[in-house]
Amino acid sequence: MDTPAPSRRRRLLVVATFLLPAVLAVGGVLYVHGLLPAFVPSGDFPFHYNGYAHVLRHVKPDGDVDFSAIGRERKELDTFVRLLAAFSPRSRPDLFPKPEDALAYWLNAYHALVLQALVDEYPYLESVKDPWLGRFFWGRSWPVGGQRLTLWALEHRILQREFADPRIHLALFHGTRGGPLLDGAPYEPAFLDAQLNDAARRFIGDRRHVRLEKDTVHLARVFNTYREDFLSALPEGRRDSVLQFVWAFLPDTCTERYGCDTRSDLDRACGPKLDRCQLVFEPEDPSLPDAAERDARAGAP
Repeated sequence: MDTPAPSRRRRLLVVATFLLPAVLAVGGVLYVHGLLPAFVPSGDFPFHYNGYAHVLRHVKPDGDVDFSAIGRERKELDTFVRLLAAFSPRSRPDLFPKPEDALAYWLNAYHALVLQALVDEYPYLESVKDPWLGRFFWGRSWPVGGQRLTLWALEHRILQREFADPRIHLALFHGTRGGPLLDGAPYEPAFLDAQLNDAARRFIGDRRHVRLEKDTVHLARVFNTYREDFLSALPEGRRDSVLQFVWAFLPDTCTERYGCDTRSDLDRACGPKLDRCQLVFEPEDPSLPDAAERDARAGAP
């Protein structure tokens, strides 16, 4: 068998030297953005959220999660993740005919995959240090309805690009105590609007995310990161400050949360146009909302 001449081998080596990094780069982009295909299992069983709802019973009323209990009973979580591989609005649009059907699916899919990733590494994963760029969000992919999706792709390419609803930013659980907390029930198409409103009220009503001090308002950094999304959701004439969005979801009174900030408090401090206050955007607490850690603190002498 003839072997390539030295000059030919050199040319092949040069081509491979330049071509291989380009191929790897393109493959990496396709991987991170969830553009690689995945095998779709047979869908000869019904799609439902029943098992996933059972998993969410381990979410405490304050938003902390009993990861140990989910790990001990993870069969239902893994079963739901396998359902995601067989069904999605992309592979079975007949099952998700309305926008709220699709949005509820993607929200539940995202949270189920976050939970599985956390349970797989628990208790060694103490926190998600860099939720936007860390390997937790782009270093692993799952088959979802014929696509291999990373959490980054699901959040940025699907949820944010296809559904122009800024309440999503206040509903997505990233596995941190300082971000949106996980709800104890799946998102349901029939109640989706109310559930997203509840998520926004829960986030904005938390003083870790919105806190008024004289004429300064301390806001979670998400309001700066996605400022344009929040402003675009406001009616004409009210798009001059992200505080207009915050105001809409603040409580009228503090009967349920003692010491909270209300709409009237914001009006008095910032003026009727909400333009007199200084805004300070605070970093997110990256610690894991682990119920076991909370219980250990409560039991400490």
